[in-house]
Amino acid sequence: MSNHCRISGPYQRDRREVWQQTAPAGVTLVSDSHSRLRGTYTGTNTLLRQLVPIVYEMSPELVHAHATEILYVAPELNGLIDADVFRPIPVEVYLEHQRFLARAYSTVRPLLLAHGLINFLKKCAALPELGHLNCYFENAHEADELDRQFLAILVRRVDPMVLTVGVGTTDELLPEPLATALDRHTSPLLAVAPDGIDVAREVKGAPSGRRTAWARAFVDSDGTSDVPLERAAYEATEPATRQQWHDERAELLESLGDFGLRLGAIAYHRAHGEFPGTLGAAAYTAATEYVTDVGYYQAAVRIGGLGRDLVDRATQLRHFRSLFLDQDIPLLALRRTDEARQVYAELRSLSSEPAVQAHASYGMAMLYVRFYPPEQRDYDEARAWINNALALARTLPQENLRAHLTAFEQNGLALVEYRMGRFDEAIRVETEAMELLDSRPGPHQYEPYLRRALLSFNRAQVYTTVGRYDDAVLDFSAVIDLFPDESDGYLERGNAHRLAGRAQEALADYDRAIARNPPPEAYYNRAVLLSELGREPAALADYDTLLDLDPDHVGTLVNRAGMHYDRGDHGKARRDIDHGLTLDPGNAQLLCTLGLLEMADGALEEAREVLTRAIGLAPTLAAARVNRAVLAFDGGDADGAIDDLTEALSLGEDAAIRYNRGVAHQHSRHWQQAVDDFTEALLQDRSEAADILLRRAACLRELGRLVEAQHDLDERAGLRAA
Repeated sequence: MSNHCRISGPYQRDRREVWQQTAPAGVTLVSDSHSRLRGTYTGTNTLLRQLVPIVYEMSPELVHAHATEILYVAPELNGLIDADVFRPIPVEVYLEHQRFLARAYSTVRPLLLAHGLINFLKKCAALPELGHLNCYFENAHEADELDRQFLAILVRRVDPMVLTVGVGTTDELLPEPLATALDRHTSPLLAVAPDGIDVAREVKGAPSGRRTAWARAFVDSDGTSDVPLERAAYEATEPATRQQWHDERAELLESLGDFGLRLGAIAYHRAHGEFPGTLGAAAYTAATEYVTDVGYYQAAVRIGGLGRDLVDRATQLRHFRSLFLDQDIPLLALRRTDEARQVYAELRSLSSEPAVQAHASYGMAMLYVRFYPPEQRDYDEARAWINNALALARTLPQENLRAHLTAFEQNGLALVEYRMGRFDEAIRVETEAMELLDSRPGPHQYEPYLRRALLSFNRAQVYTTVGRYDDAVLDFSAVIDLFPDESDGYLERGNAHRLAGRAQEALADYDRAIARNPPPEAYYNRAVLLSELGREPAALADYDTLLDLDPDHVGTLVNRAGMHYDRGDHGKARRDIDHGLTLDPGNAQLLCTLGLLEMADGALEEAREVLTRAIGLAPTLAAARVNRAVLAFDGGDADGAIDDLTEALSLGEDAAIRYNRGVAHQHSRHWQQAVDDFTEALLQDRSEAADILLRRAACLRELGRLVEAQHDLDERAGLRAA
């Protein structure tokens, strides 16, 4: 088999038989992805728990290089990996930072984890000791959101000749993005089911011991069995007996000490045991709190919903408050703002505690300043809510908690000031908050430690906005000193260096960021800088890598299409443009490059139409006007070219545009206007001085200014002699 495959059929036993018959020879790892087993990342977690110990024996440095993403998805492997290799800060600070950082990254964190783990798998597949690697994921139709995202990227990014992926599902329609990924990147195989039996009659006629065995098998599968006899026997069993079996199974699983089971199977069994409203709700509460802390926000809402269904809201709301009220972080991250607002309303009605009220007020402020769509944002309303949060935080009796929460609310106030354009005030508030935290004892207490990093990071961004790049670099460096293994500090410091004109320092920071499992922005920024430095092959390689990570990154498609055009690879340029326009049909930059391609192919009317459309969509895009001017000039319409070039110059001075307009004026016998444009072009850029001097001399002769014309010719001769 030379392709990834999707094996479809009603029963997993038949699907697995097809996989065994078709998988290439080599090391085969089988993972059940049913989310009821381990809650989140069930299939990916199971794969890592099999693979990482094997690879660790062969290449511990490879595991160390991807330890962060491995431990996020499979924390059960924590004891295997040498902590000192990748944790240069106190372990309690590191663990809390991971929670804090996950929340800061929001929904981006799982995407970065997926790409990091796939990079790890590709390197594992390249190990000669391992041979060909096969990974089979069963029950993908029951996988959680994170496994589905991982599988969708895996089948797209991995060469099946190196690592072959099999995905077992029923015939049901799968959610996106997995459905499209499997359609595009896998070959379909069918697992034919045996002839059906009369399940009800079989169960009814079977001896009681056999019926019990079938029913217990369903429970022992943690509710994942698709064997009809087992499910039917379970459903025919008395509820009290089923509850007893579920509790027994939960106790057995709890005794194993397997962390992942607490996110899935244990909570499932407790929910179906004798005490769903207490033990079940408690299990789902713990699972919800964990997945929220590590930034798995869709899972947090889903698992929290399972727990909420078990709780009597009238009598148990306070005891299981996090199931109902601590959902604001995932809801905000998912931009489910109406639901988040309802959470804050419930918080304010439920509790009179100052810390709780401050939390709700802060959240309301963030809705108005950050999470609402632009047309709903209200910075004055945000300021009112954040001031309320500050007032409440300052009433707390505990000194350290008061300082921490006050600094936290001030960080929110600084964001409001920043969005209102009061940059100096934002810097002042951030600085005051930092001084407050610095005055607290215990620099290694994790909350002040982390908040100090956050405040430094945010103040640095304000410094960057106002052009205080050296101050920004100092603050970003402070963040890097605290957390040297995270990419975001290097990325942002690189941006500050680049804005300050320090290209080499920026490039070095982008390199450091990319070495640390970065967001795609790091590749994009480095590619743009490399292109500016004339290192086009390296820039193109970064664009290629970014589009491997995110094939729909329109900005990269724009830039790569332009590079392909400049290099004469018109076919590649057109493919990038076509894909980009399917994603963003109104992208004027893509249309501008498409106009150049049409001109190169001799389709002049099509080129004119495309460029005119680009100008209509983006009147400030000077390149579109310049390209249409070239088209007009080549078609004999010098006056039309002059009009477009004049509009382009109104958007900003440019020596090349001045020169081109000078040529058009010269062609139209507008001698003085041509002289003026050639003179200004020379003042701005003398790289084409010889040609410009010759043209200006010709125009000066037409004006009868022979001495000046000769002077230009003499100067040109001197340039050519040199």
